[in-house]
Formats: sequence, C-alpha cells, structure tokens
Amino acid sequence: MRFLALVRKELRENLPWVLLAAIVFLAVGGFVLRDEAAYGRYTRIRTDLPSESQFSWHYGTEYSSLQMVGPVLLLTAIGLGLTIGIRQFWIHYFTGTWPFLLHRSVSRETIFWAKFTAATLGFIISTGAVWCGLYWYACRPELFIAPPTVRVFIEGWIFILLGLVVYLGATLVGLSRAKWYTTKIFALAFAAFIILMVFVQYRLAWAFTVIIIGVVILLSQIIDTLLKREF
Repeated sequence: MRFLALVRKELRENLPWVLLAAIVFLAVGGFVLRDEAAYGRYTRIRTDLPSESQFSWHYGTEYSSLQMVGPVLLLTAIGLGLTIGIRQFWIHYFTGTWPFLLHRSVSRETIFWAKFTAATLGFIISTGAVWCGLYWYACRPELFIAPPTVRVFIEGWIFILLGLVVYLGATLVGLSRAKWYTTKIFALAFAAFIILMVFVQYRLAWAFTVIIIGVVILLSQIIDTLLKREF
C-alpha cells in the first residue's frame, strides 16, 4: 500500500508534464499526418494517373507517412525523460529535501521503484497512447494509399524506450555526488551513446538488445549510488 501511495503521489506530480507531452505530440504529429492526407503525400508514387493529371504526385515516397512523425516522437520522449528525471531527482538536491524523503518508513529501493513506475506509466500514457492513436489513424485506407507497417509501429516504441533511457541517465546525474565538470554528466553521455548505437542497428532485435543493456547498466548504477550515498 505504501508503494502504491508513492506511485500515486509521483503520478500526480508528473501529470502536468505528462499531459503537456501528450498534447504537444498529438498536436504536431496529428498536423503532420493530416497534412500528408490532405495534399496526397502518400507512401508510394502513384503510377496509374495520366501524366497530364491535375494532381501532382511527386510528393510520394516509398516510406509511410507515419514515419515522418518518428522524429517528433523521439524528441518528445527525450524531452519528457529529461523533464521527469529532473523533477524527480534534481529538485530534491536543489531544495535540500532528500533527508525528508528518505526518512520515510520505506526503503530507498521502494522510493526509487515507485518513482520509476510512475515515470514509466507517464511514458505509456503520453507518448505510448498517442502513438497508438496516430498509428490507427495512419492505417485508414481512405486517407493513405499504403498503411504503416508493423515495423514502423515497433520503431515508435523503441523511440519511447530511448526516452526512458534518457530518464535513467538524468536520474543517475541527479544522484551522483561528482562535480559537473568531472564525471557527473557521464550518465547522460552514456544515454546519448545508447541512442546512437540503436540508430546504427538495422535489426529490431539488436536495437532492443542495446536498449536492455543500457537500461541494466544505468539501473545497477542508480541502485548502487542510491544505497551508498549519504544525503
């Protein structure tokens, strides 16, 4: 019950940022897809129209229109990860409230996992739910010639997981006692390295493997730092 109470508390405090991310992603992503549907920028070139047709299909590409929303999703997930990480772990350092938080009748691990659970739910509610809605919209055959593939859908969730990796990097930075000009920023640099390694992978299985390795490394460092640090 104490764990669930902490999760609800964190969700309530994260809610403004979660809703902001959802609204921004839905507005920008929805505008991109509506623009694609309205102006005929479909996923493959139409070859069945006569050359003298009044319609111009030179906008067509071999890619799904939903892929144009991918960069928006990635930036939204990264921004949300940084924001929640700063709010959950940096603010306590700046306000000096770590002793008050950690002297509750729950362990440090319970406090962290409650924060992590709330952050994960925040990603699912904002970016995850909106991504599923945009995928459903892009699959409408009356609007788009070629629907997005399942791979495109999975790639979107990979972007969301990369936002979670950035969240863990921001968390470790907030817990680290190192100076900013030394190794404190290394956790975010490692998160950026994980993003880069994911983008050079062609197979989705390898991309997920890289993310899992990055998450395990960051989580182990976070738990170790949280247990050993004197607040």
